Amino acid sequence: MTGKVIVFGAHGKVGQNLIKLLGKPSSKYATTAIVRNNEQAQTVKSLSNGPEISTQQLTLDNTTVKELAGIIKGHSAVVLTVGSAGKNLLQVDLDGVVKTFEASVQAQVRRLVLISAIHVEDRDKVDSSPIRNYCIAKHYADRILQLEFSDKLDFTILKPGLLADDPATGKVKIVTNKDDSGSVTRADVAQAIVTVLEDSKTYGKSYNFVNGDTPIESAFD
Repeated sequence: MTGKVIVFGAHGKVGQNLIKLLGKPSSKYATTAIVRNNEQAQTVKSLSNGPEISTQQLTLDNTTVKELAGIIKGHSAVVLTVGSAGKNLLQVDLDGVVKTFEASVQAQVRRLVLISAIHVEDRDKVDSSPIRNYCIAKHYADRILQLEFSDKLDFTILKPGLLADDPATGKVKIVTNKDDSGSVTRADVAQAIVTVLEDSKTYGKSYNFVNGDTPIESAFD
C-alpha cells in the first residue's frame, strides 16, 4: 500500500513516534497529520526528515462526520491514536473515534488501524482498572468497530500494554492470557502500526501486546 495515510492524534506521544517513521527519507507514504492547533502542527512537521508532512487542524469533539469524511477522502488508510488524557473521554475517546469510523465509510477508505489498550475487552479488567473510565471508552469504541463495521472497514485493533518512553526494542509479545500484562515502548507501538498497515492477515483482528522476544515484523499474524 503505497499511498496517503491520515493520522488522528499525531501530536500525541505514540503519534509523534509514528510521524517520525512515516517521515523517514525511505518512507513510501504521504502523510496527513491531524492536530489541534498551529503550535502542534509546527511540532509535527519538524519530525520529518523525508516526505513533507501535511497537517489539518481540528478537534474530534467539534467536527461533524461529514466534515471528517471530506478530510479523510482520498487517503488510503486511517490511523487512530487519539486520546484526551482523561479530559473528554466521551466526546473524543469514544464518540470522536466512532465518528471517524463512520466518516471513513462515507469517504470510502476501508483500511483503518485503531490504537486501544490492553485487555479492555475483559469486563473484569475494565472494572478493576485504576483508569476505569478510559478503559470503558476504549472497550465500547473497539466493540462498535468490531460489531458494526466488520463488513465496511478493513480494521486492525492494536492494544498495547502500559506505555513507556524507553527506546524502541523492535520486539513484542502477543498476550493471550488475560492475567498477563506488561509494558511496551511507544516507539515499538509506532513500529507495530507501520508493520500492520499493509498486512491483510491482520484485517478484522485485535491484538493485546507488550514488549517481548518476537520481532515486530513477524509478531502480528
